[in-house]
Amino acid sequence: MGFARIATPTIPGFQLLNAEDLELPISSFQFLESLQGPTIIKLKGKTRRRRAVLTLLHGNEPSGFLALYKLLKEKFEPLADTTFFVVSVPAAIAAPGFRYRALPQHKDINRCFKPPYTGDEGHLAKQLIDYLVDLAPEAIVDVHNTSGSGPAFSVSRRITPMHQALASHFTRWFIHTDIELGAVMEVPFCCPIVTIEAGGAQDDSAHINAYEGLVSYLSAEDVYQTRQDIEILQHPRRLEIHKQATLAFAERPVFGASITIRQDIEQRNFGTTQPGDILGWVDHEKLEHFRLGGHQAGELVEHYFSAENNQLTVIKPLKFFMVTTRSDIAKSDCLLYFIESD
Repeated sequence: MGFARIATPTIPGFQLLNAEDLELPISSFQFLESLQGPTIIKLKGKTRRRRAVLTLLHGNEPSGFLALYKLLKEKFEPLADTTFFVVSVPAAIAAPGFRYRALPQHKDINRCFKPPYTGDEGHLAKQLIDYLVDLAPEAIVDVHNTSGSGPAFSVSRRITPMHQALASHFTRWFIHTDIELGAVMEVPFCCPIVTIEAGGAQDDSAHINAYEGLVSYLSAEDVYQTRQDIEILQHPRRLEIHKQATLAFAERPVFGASITIRQDIEQRNFGTTQPGDILGWVDHEKLEHFRLGGHQAGELVEHYFSAENNQLTVIKPLKFFMVTTRSDIAKSDCLLYFIESD
């Protein structure tokens, strides 16, 4: 098994491959293992216009990469020259495969797209930014998965008709955020960029969403022609957990855990959670285990949540999304995002 490589990488840390030179192995994971490190794959289009796709910024979010493999197997010809970035390859191939967002003891690269670009991940993020600036594509999509099950949605720092149209190739849900995390979608490129959350990382439907969305995006003569009606959700907040808290997922309070969250909480993705709905249970420190991230500085957890009788509930109708039942992600990133529900 093997395929041709261009001898000189385009930028340090990335290898460059041309799609027409590839001899693909029989499985997508074998292909991923053969890449070994961050990789740029170029697909020649019918025109010399340029588009870009980012995949595997998080190693546990495979849908974008699986869609790329399927496109390569089909010898798909995009309308425009398309550059795919396959980024967190070492994290993705670490046993048991697609488990790690980032390798243990390493930074999440999708929190490194801001100065001072320190460490290996920061340097790689800056190299990716510089490459995209030089490439000057007409559009960029960054394909992700959520760790819990749920429908596809998009996220963007900007809310222009062009951003909404770009997202509409993949989903009708458009989340406009002002949260600053150091994600690639926060970089002020010369063209629109949107993040696509294709659905749950374990859901076959998410892989289908990513593939069909990419086919639409890469085939379109006018990538900014809206494909479906868009529903906009504005200014999400993040429910974050303090590092010292212990977290469990169960159907009843777990002895010794600071916080116990119901195992079925991800079923609340994009539904409306009402006051009195029990999300879980907390110990005597109650809401002290949580903090809010996003939208407005100084907002308090108790503006939205209650711990009366040690039951974690909401005090006003909220719409949740990106709910996770992975303890490591809940503590290193956040438990969920939410907006106020009309």
